[in-house]
Amino acid sequence: MRIELPREAERFGSNLFYGVQKIYELDAGSSQDTEFSSPFHVVQKVPAEKIYEIESQMAIIIPIKNERLKLLEGVLCGIPHACLPIVVSNSTREPTDRFRMESNAIDNYCRFAKKRYVIAHQKDTALAYAFQKTSYANILDEEGVIKNGKAEGMIVGILLAKHFGKKYIGFIDADNFFPGAVYEYIKIYSSTLALANSNYAMTRILWHSKPKVIDSHLFFAKWGRVTRITN
Repeated sequence: MRIELPREAERFGSNLFYGVQKIYELDAGSSQDTEFSSPFHVVQKVPAEKIYEIESQMAIIIPIKNERLKLLEGVLCGIPHACLPIVVSNSTREPTDRFRMESNAIDNYCRFAKKRYVIAHQKDTALAYAFQKTSYANILDEEGVIKNGKAEGMIVGILLAKHFGKKYIGFIDADNFFPGAVYEYIKIYSSTLALANSNYAMTRILWHSKPKVIDSHLFFAKWGRVTRITN
């Protein structure tokens, strides 16, 4: 990948926020760039070997709740083979056991793809026990299981990623219609983390246009929901 080096930054306490870095090439080729090796150049090439090294230490956490199985399979299809998918489901168990359907679909896909994976249900009592033992009981509800919510599912995924010894974490939504976009997400995550000077780094992606499916039509919104609300 060929990516622009960060130019401007703002410091808030101990956190450093860099400006948007432009992606020039998703695939920058395999040969070395002597022309671009100058330390004064503003564009950095991240070699495929370094990207693979990051991906082999990365878990991709996929929160899901009653999404279409074909969409989930598409997301799995877009995840590079070296990454570990961790699916955290809060789907219904009755009257139709959607979680069992998700488990069967993932198991079938990963058997053919020869890919390791992890899937867990957010309301699993074993997960609740694990959070109790780690003194994180405020994530539990009155019934002693993990609360509903996407954020809680993401936290479950982080704990599972740590359990499996992963150094890096990426988050992908289960309702993504474009497997190629999932692949791009993770390549960008890996490349920017490879350039990080700190062990405590986070990457967010800003798209020029991010298509959404609304009433069976594609709507090319300028900003995503998180960008509009959080930023």
